Amino acid sequence: MASTLLLEIGCEELPTSFLDGALRQLADLVIDELTRARLSYDTLRTLGTPRRLAVVVEGVPAAVEAREEELLGPAEGAAKTPTGEWSKAAEGFARKNNVSLADLSIAETPKGRYLRAVKRTPGAAASTLLPEVLGAVCRRITFAKSMRWADGEVAFGRPIQWIVALLDDAVVPFAFAGVTAGRSTRGHRFLAPDLFDLPGAGGYVEALAAAHVQVDTDARRAGMMAALHAAAKESGGALREDAFLEREVTGLVEEAFVVAGRFDEDFLKLPDALIESVMRDHQRYFAVLRPGGGGAAGNGRLLPVFLTVVNTALDPDTIRRGNERVMRARLSDAAFFVEQDRKRPLCDRVADLNGVVFHAKLGSYGEKAWRLAKLAPLLCEGFGGNSADVSRAAVLAKADLVTLTVGEFPELQGEMGRYHAQLDGEPTAVADAVGEHYQPKGATDDVAPSPMGAIVAIADRIDTLVGCLAVGLRPTGSEDPFGLRRLAGGIVRTLLHHGVRTSLTTMATWTWDVFHMESGKMLAAATAAGSTREALVATVVEFCAERLRVLLTERYGRDPVAACMAAGKDDPVDVAERVEALATFWKTPAAADLGVAFKRVFNISREAPAGELTADDLGRLTLPAEVGLIEAFARTRMELAPLWAGRRYDDALELIARSLRAPVDRFFTEVFVMDKDEVVRASRLRLLGRIADEVAVFARFDALEG
Repeated sequence: MASTLLLEIGCEELPTSFLDGALRQLADLVIDELTRARLSYDTLRTLGTPRRLAVVVEGVPAAVEAREEELLGPAEGAAKTPTGEWSKAAEGFARKNNVSLADLSIAETPKGRYLRAVKRTPGAAASTLLPEVLGAVCRRITFAKSMRWADGEVAFGRPIQWIVALLDDAVVPFAFAGVTAGRSTRGHRFLAPDLFDLPGAGGYVEALAAAHVQVDTDARRAGMMAALHAAAKESGGALREDAFLEREVTGLVEEAFVVAGRFDEDFLKLPDALIESVMRDHQRYFAVLRPGGGGAAGNGRLLPVFLTVVNTALDPDTIRRGNERVMRARLSDAAFFVEQDRKRPLCDRVADLNGVVFHAKLGSYGEKAWRLAKLAPLLCEGFGGNSADVSRAAVLAKADLVTLTVGEFPELQGEMGRYHAQLDGEPTAVADAVGEHYQPKGATDDVAPSPMGAIVAIADRIDTLVGCLAVGLRPTGSEDPFGLRRLAGGIVRTLLHHGVRTSLTTMATWTWDVFHMESGKMLAAATAAGSTREALVATVVEFCAERLRVLLTERYGRDPVAACMAAGKDDPVDVAERVEALATFWKTPAAADLGVAFKRVFNISREAPAGELTADDLGRLTLPAEVGLIEAFARTRMELAPLWAGRRYDDALELIARSLRAPVDRFFTEVFVMDKDEVVRASRLRLLGRIADEVAVFARFDALEG
């Protein structure tokens, strides 16, 4: 009869990151240890709160049956010595498989005579196997940082207070960290603090719910969010949903209670981003939005209300008053910083950046601001930006780094620059570009939405990328301390989002030249690192192209990306357009035959001798299949020219499939390309090479695996 297994590790409060990581491990560890013990199961469910990690496993069998397993080792010649004794190899085979030498024999197999052993594993009751299983699970849980307490040798995320281990209604006896497993658990620290016994593994979730502990993370999150939405509605607004806060706060409570607080409306004069940062990043409070969205440019959207998720419903008025005092103090500090920062316009702070080091080998932020002002206007053509405004935005982009507000709230860099630029009377597009240029901050974040913001964002990233790679600060393996892969990904994603065709080679060259104009620290460090202009530009292009490859492969698969990038990878937007066209075409019936034919064209044309296809070459190719291919290619080539120029890649592929596939197939069927006559062979190879060159501006079919 199948049973239910429960393991609960009770401890002092774990941070959310520790809790999430441990629960992810717990499922894998339990499965691994049950498999090792040959114990099957039906379902497995991990549960947890800040004070407990738990797993409920249903369908555990009462016992495992005895098992015999035949194992084959080395050949007889290696398993025995010349005198007929077992060799060292045979002894090692026995040790490895935990069998005695008496269990060894020689077996006749279809491949010959080999060493054989029969490993017999006796049956056992689950109750006798589970103590070792659960002990091993506890020992294998790891944390980013662990603690040791009292005089114990065991390290864990936080000190362990109790352990529950039950197989149905029976205790599974084992000990970990000096704590012996039993059936006693604890409820909510404040609302049900006393120990109580669980009658069995079944009904665990319900038993804890009665003790004010919502041990199911998803249910706790759902209940919390429902309470937050209700509280926001009652306050006259709508909840400002936040995935980070939702996850973080769910891991801070065992039962969620929501307490609403208010702050003085005068503080709404501060930027919304600053108010939300005080709430979110410093206090873990939720904001409430005005009905209809409030003011423009991201300001004036908030109500003077905040929502706190707390772990107890006891005395909510006291909790509210305490939280309001904290918010008032925090917002007063923020208002003071802003007031002091407003005493100088943002443009006056640019000079202060000379005293802030960007990197020892790359100079100061002041030097970076100078470079961005030179580089950003060069990118205007594709985006259509005004070069004077772009240069102004680039100069101001980093100026808020030396404000008091960003010094206290570093997560607001860019946002505070936008705020001050707006109040200083800078053009709206300039202020928005200052605020947007840090986007995207992560792989899934939105890119800078405005053209000017995108220009400054790309300039900022290419400047850092070129500088770091030039002085030898390159990522190695999984280590990327300067986030260069993220920066390259941001460049590529921004170009793709805005659909701007540009050359990575040109951008990298411009950036190197701007560093050269500056004659700063980078050039000396680059010379010491052995970097040259040409090699560095090639490295930057390959670095960005690799991010493009990853991005497109996730969307379209390996083959179309490999084929198109082999034909050229300098223009990310052009690459993406070609990949999309090829991936779409590849779903049509004509794709497979065309792919096979042109893969053969590319492969065999590698043997083509140097030189252009000449009239003499064409004059030698008089077979019907040769003439047919020459004529079809001549017509198709003329029709392809405007399609390539207009990047009408879908039409180009359809034309190639319609006009060239049949002549190419006939050519390979009727013509022996590698003729004994060297002159004829060379002419045929040059013809195929010219056809391959025509198609290679789009994709190299020899890069396809299929």
